[in-house]
Amino acid sequence: MRRALFRAWLNARAAPLLAYLARIEESQWLSREEVDRLQVGKLRAILEYAGRNVPYYRDLFHKQGFEPASVRSVEDLTRLPVLERETLLTHFDDLCAVPRPPDAYARSTGGSTGRPLRFLVDRHEMATRSAHIYRGFRWLGWDLGDRAAYVWGSDIDAREHRGAMGRVRDAFVGVLWLDAFKMAGDRLDAHLDRIRRFDPAALIGYPSSLHLLARRALTTERPLKLRGVESSAEMLAPGVRRDLQLAFGCPVLDRYGCREAGVVAHECPAGSLHVNSEAVVLESAGGEVLLTTLNNHAMPLIRYRNEDLADLSAASCACGRGLPLVKGLRGRVSDIIRSPGGRLIHGEFFTHLFYDVPGVIRFQVAQTTLDRLEIRVVATADFGPDRRRAMEDAILKNADGGFRIVWRDVEEIPSGPSGKFRFTLSEITDTPADR
Repeated sequence: MRRALFRAWLNARAAPLLAYLARIEESQWLSREEVDRLQVGKLRAILEYAGRNVPYYRDLFHKQGFEPASVRSVEDLTRLPVLERETLLTHFDDLCAVPRPPDAYARSTGGSTGRPLRFLVDRHEMATRSAHIYRGFRWLGWDLGDRAAYVWGSDIDAREHRGAMGRVRDAFVGVLWLDAFKMAGDRLDAHLDRIRRFDPAALIGYPSSLHLLARRALTTERPLKLRGVESSAEMLAPGVRRDLQLAFGCPVLDRYGCREAGVVAHECPAGSLHVNSEAVVLESAGGEVLLTTLNNHAMPLIRYRNEDLADLSAASCACGRGLPLVKGLRGRVSDIIRSPGGRLIHGEFFTHLFYDVPGVIRFQVAQTTLDRLEIRVVATADFGPDRRRAMEDAILKNADGGFRIVWRDVEEIPSGPSGKFRFTLSEITDTPADR
């Protein structure tokens, strides 16, 4: 009954979403060659639209001698320059379609990098984003109308869940919304009790917040039994995935996306991260992610550098889906620590170093200058001087002996403005050479 009512509700307010979802449920099973042809057709169409309707791209294509109709492969995009975040800030109006779609409206990023951005979307773009989210949920075993619990912190997303109307809506569509900012002390037990009573098919949230719940469930010997868990918005470390599987007794799948382009990739049950090729083109230029959106006619983004790091894979997946694969997803550029000797140290070096260390409740490694690492810890007395010295030795030996390491014991390490938690944080300014 819930599923039928949910479908009826969606059909009444978002019929295009269901139609698009039906199409991408079929297209995911196309061969890689067929997926590529579908994607290139959509790419050519959005480039032609941008060349006609977006002043910035009309001028750029003319200057570059670029003909959208001539595009035959994703590689043809390399004839165009990269779109930087700064360009979105300084050329916002010129990057909007003229005339703007009547249903266009502004959205913004959560500001986890300290530099929030404003951009435009239209209703079709947002419907396709929701459809890709639902397709990914189905890979967990969830289906339209099933209950889902969220552990989320973004104020942008939380607005529709607040107040009496928000609670009524959540009850009708089967959503439990838990605040990722309120994860301390007794609240963990309260959240677990609410999840247990709600009995969702899927639990979705930030890995750091889900991990706090998982550790509490394991510590109190009160694990939950769910159908699936989906992590998002932060890097999912192997040890965290293991704890989530133990605490919730189900598969844990990851997803990757950004506010500007929506959900870019979903992990399938076979363990591969598949690009949502019907919605976005993902390039990897020197390891940095470049995104081209395929469904947004209010503000198409072409070769947009979102400051994330990932690589593409030519491999095929055992699941049988023809959607291309992402490998080596490494988080944000600002999550990478650059050593005094010039090495780039991925944040997972530190998460592996700290994982399962007695006494460490939470940690963050911040690079404040090129040679200074400030390690902030919420810890008990079990994390004493000997363990700290052993960690320092490991960092100096395996990362760079030129680091100066400073420990800061704190009562709390807050999440960022969007609710995401960053285990590593580089506070030094990038130089052009770093690109």
